Amino acid sequence: MKLRIVLILLFLIAWYLIAIIKLFQIQVLNNKYKQIANQQFILRIQRFPKRGTVYDRNLRPIAYSIPRLQVYQYLKDAVDYYGILNAFKHESVENNNNYPKLISRDVPVEYKKFILSPKEKGFFAIKYYKRVYPFYEISQNVIGFVIDTLGMEGLEKALDNYLKGYSGYEEIFQSADGKRFFLPKESKNEPKNGLDIITTLDMRIQEIAYRNLKNGVISESANWGFVIVLNPKTGEILAMANYPNSYKNYAIQLMFEPGSTFKIFTFAKAIELNLISDSDSVFVNKEGIMIDNHRIKNVEKTQGYITYKKALSYSINSVFAEIGVKLGGIQLFEIARRVGFGIRTDVLLNGETNGILKRRFRNIDVANFAIGQGFSINGLQMAMAYSCIANGGYLLAPKIVLKVGDSLYNKPYVIRKCFSKKITEKLKELLIDVVENGSGKLAKIESLKIAGKTGTSQKFINGSYSDDKVITSFIGFFPADDPNYLIYVVLDEPKKNKFGGTSAAPIFRNIVLEIIQKI
Repeated sequence: MKLRIVLILLFLIAWYLIAIIKLFQIQVLNNKYKQIANQQFILRIQRFPKRGTVYDRNLRPIAYSIPRLQVYQYLKDAVDYYGILNAFKHESVENNNNYPKLISRDVPVEYKKFILSPKEKGFFAIKYYKRVYPFYEISQNVIGFVIDTLGMEGLEKALDNYLKGYSGYEEIFQSADGKRFFLPKESKNEPKNGLDIITTLDMRIQEIAYRNLKNGVISESANWGFVIVLNPKTGEILAMANYPNSYKNYAIQLMFEPGSTFKIFTFAKAIELNLISDSDSVFVNKEGIMIDNHRIKNVEKTQGYITYKKALSYSINSVFAEIGVKLGGIQLFEIARRVGFGIRTDVLLNGETNGILKRRFRNIDVANFAIGQGFSINGLQMAMAYSCIANGGYLLAPKIVLKVGDSLYNKPYVIRKCFSKKITEKLKELLIDVVENGSGKLAKIESLKIAGKTGTSQKFINGSYSDDKVITSFIGFFPADDPNYLIYVVLDEPKKNKFGGTSAAPIFRNIVLEIIQKI
């Protein structure tokens, strides 16, 4: 009898222990049921960080964030007593019966007190930040845009890791009857805001560049155009404007043949090797010259002897074609590569092209190379190459950011020295004569010394160069003796004036006039 009682007691104790162990496993070790309960009664709400502000160099905000509310419905039988949600209902609202579901993305924060009112049942609001672009039209090609919290183009994309910050969360307990209670601090993770960024851009100059470019593209009936304005001493980009305005940045994402703006580098190589002197004379035939059964034509119908200096001022193709053949393809390739063509500048913007630069050996190919045809560049490469001349011989990295958070990036970065001081002074002298007496006269401003060069490149279409479809340009810097500004203007297929000196140079001049009057 006693044995039976002992066995029964042992059985009951064992069963009790097994039950305790099983409950321990379910409730503590295996949190499956806890997770199910939490999903039903605990809501984890994302808390959005404030994206960093992007400023121009004068601390004018060019991209910033303002607080807004995202409103969610969490009860099927919700009551919108004040009609707020119908007023702000977003077109992309989630259309399903899963709760909570998004109702509106753009409700002003001052409406939060109504959404949380006892009369408004079944909704909750989350603060997020809406991006604002006060200079959207004139700078979208540089600034880009944001979708949700992701930078998609321009600086918004390039600097997204610095600007976006990190999201947090907050947990809310929801009872069976729909009432909500905020949980203790341990159930929160505060968001971390993004870093503010100061750029090199000057929105005053950006506006001047954009407006004059727009007027020029429209008046010339061109397809598109761009303007770059930078400081050649530091490489700081002050403006980079497109027209028509687009998220595509024409200055770095499009490739084109430079035309006559390249001739100064052909000249530089020739005087480095003592092949020519600017005061030497050369015979010019108004019909141009024949090379490998191809005629190199001259726009300027000059006949007779002129100096090499005047050949550059009037942009005589035949003279530079002959110089190119004497130099040879290897020497021309060397000078082009030295000043940065064929290699990305690595500016802090997405989508930059390399350009196409190849060694040329046939005489006709070398002749075309010497006059800026047969290879392609992007616009920023040309601007940085001319900066070598303007700043005394140094190829600089272009810069578009001065400060990220507390980190400063305000020192120029020298890639290499390209020319001696003596050579750059000679090149400046030649470029000044282009504006004073040559093809760049329409860029001239009295009492201001400008150095510059015109460019007209024929487009290569269906196996030959078109006489009708051209890209025109003008690049220059001022004051020529100690330049603070370099401006590059490019137009695609102008219909009225098909030369850089008559279509792009006037735009350059108008921009310069406004800069010296207003900045």
